[in-house]
Amino acid sequence: MIKALVIVPYEGLLEMMKEIDQEVEDIQLQIELGNLYEGVAIAKDAEKNGYHVIISRGGTASLIQEAVSIPVIDIQVTGYDVLRILTLVKGFSGKAAIVGFSNITQGAATICKLLDFDIKTLTITKDTEVKDKLTNLKKLGYEVVIGDVVTVQAAKQLGMTGVLITSGKEAIIDALEETRRSYRIFSQLQQDVFLFQSILDCNEQAIGVFNKAEKIVYGNERFNKEFHWIDLENSAEISALLKETALTGEKQSKTVHINHSFWKIKACPQGDATVFFLEKILPNQADVQEGEVNMNAIEFHTSSSFIPISGKSEQIQKVLNQIDQYGKREEPVWIMGEEGNGKELAARSIYLKRKTKNEPFIVLHCDLLSTEQLKNLMNENFFLKYANGVIYLKNIDKLNSYMQKELYKIVKNESNKMLQWLVSSESTIEDKVSNGSFHTELYETLGRVSIYIPPLRERREDIEDLVHVFISELHPKYGNGVVGIRLDALHEIINYEWPGNVEQLKQVIEQLFLQSHSFYIEKEAVVTVLNRLEQQVKKSDELTHIDLSGTLEEIEKQVITKVLEEEGLNQSKAAKRLGINRSTLWRKLK
Repeated sequence: MIKALVIVPYEGLLEMMKEIDQEVEDIQLQIELGNLYEGVAIAKDAEKNGYHVIISRGGTASLIQEAVSIPVIDIQVTGYDVLRILTLVKGFSGKAAIVGFSNITQGAATICKLLDFDIKTLTITKDTEVKDKLTNLKKLGYEVVIGDVVTVQAAKQLGMTGVLITSGKEAIIDALEETRRSYRIFSQLQQDVFLFQSILDCNEQAIGVFNKAEKIVYGNERFNKEFHWIDLENSAEISALLKETALTGEKQSKTVHINHSFWKIKACPQGDATVFFLEKILPNQADVQEGEVNMNAIEFHTSSSFIPISGKSEQIQKVLNQIDQYGKREEPVWIMGEEGNGKELAARSIYLKRKTKNEPFIVLHCDLLSTEQLKNLMNENFFLKYANGVIYLKNIDKLNSYMQKELYKIVKNESNKMLQWLVSSESTIEDKVSNGSFHTELYETLGRVSIYIPPLRERREDIEDLVHVFISELHPKYGNGVVGIRLDALHEIINYEWPGNVEQLKQVIEQLFLQSHSFYIEKEAVVTVLNRLEQQVKKSDELTHIDLSGTLEEIEKQVITKVLEEEGLNQSKAAKRLGINRSTLWRKLK
């Protein structure tokens, strides 16, 4: 029996590998999710555990091949894979380009010529070239970038739309056949390559080892659990700490933000390597009082990856022009609009344009922030410590009157003059100022410059672009065959009122995507989902009776439907409440 570790860079490929695993008898497949250096870390663990071969894809496969001594099989991108994605992006209105390694771009360029698609193709030889290539494309007016995972991630960081070229079943079958051939040649067991066998996984601290090239060569169980999906090697703060430790040859200590939490790091030089001992200290969390939890009130980012604001309407073009204009200045910007309409996307876009080095983007969720927590931030000189950052006060209109007064003191404090403030609220904020429910001076100080994002029902011409963007995002996440939406189905979506705006549209498209069994979302499915939304509005707070006389499956479906309705068709919240994942939720509703 061949023992193979499969490291896939995106969730859709993970699901497809699990399906194929049921059909394979001569290969024992262990399937893991990991991209680029995350995949390398997983591969090094696998090598110790006696795997005969590793199967991966694209740039991740190339990096793993350099790091291990066992055979690495690359899941090739086929012409069919490229054709499928090119079909998907035909609906985009913006200029598109393909950027990737030669195994992607060569075939893609040929297919584009054969089908007369006007899509530019650029080839890279290493992942560090991606950002410069995409920056130049953005300057030339390109909005859509097609490529591998590293390309898509870089595109999102630059505020572009990234579309992942996914692998089909036939490519996986070819890779498995190559696995059998390689196993016949390379049948020897792996050698133990762990650098630090004395570091035990049972240690409560997160322990990571970096080599002199600042690459992670070891992580204990806690380290991998906390950081396996975070690119620590490209963190400016981590890099600076490694350089300082190497330069002095002495132990160094530093507190940094990682994964939305504070970590105290002790860096110890060991020959050509540096050992990190990390402890989570969470200094900015308020004490939990009588069931009140504010652990998510503060987010800390040093990069921003998100779906960019998309649309061709005059209203959204005005918003984009304002973002460009205010992104070149440092004054506060107040962003107004209905719930779910992209206010945070606008804030992140402004931050991205203002960012020059590694300035943090700090989100304070004012609807979650407690009075005690705000006091703690003030006592710890939080705002002075991060005076070079951009602070986004999300839902500022949710603050109570006391917290509004305290925040005004912070904003007017001369020591905090370097801070850049971004603010969001509902579009009724001026009414609240007029009736005295919101602090007038705070509004006048932070609201001199404003952006208003109109509701989706007032800019219906943006819906088509948004639908195609959401489908392109879901394709690599779930891996099914949906590449578009029927025109009559799109008309139904365009004509709906969308009281929950862009966020509600995104949730509905995800639901339709998961329910679809064909390449295109059909009108019947759209009508069913929109009717269910209408029923939810009509029912309002009414309690729905659950009939217990049916079968267990029927009762289960009633319960799921009821929870979905109560959560406003938000599948993430409903699935979390039911204790299942979103795929299982929609499968049970079929």
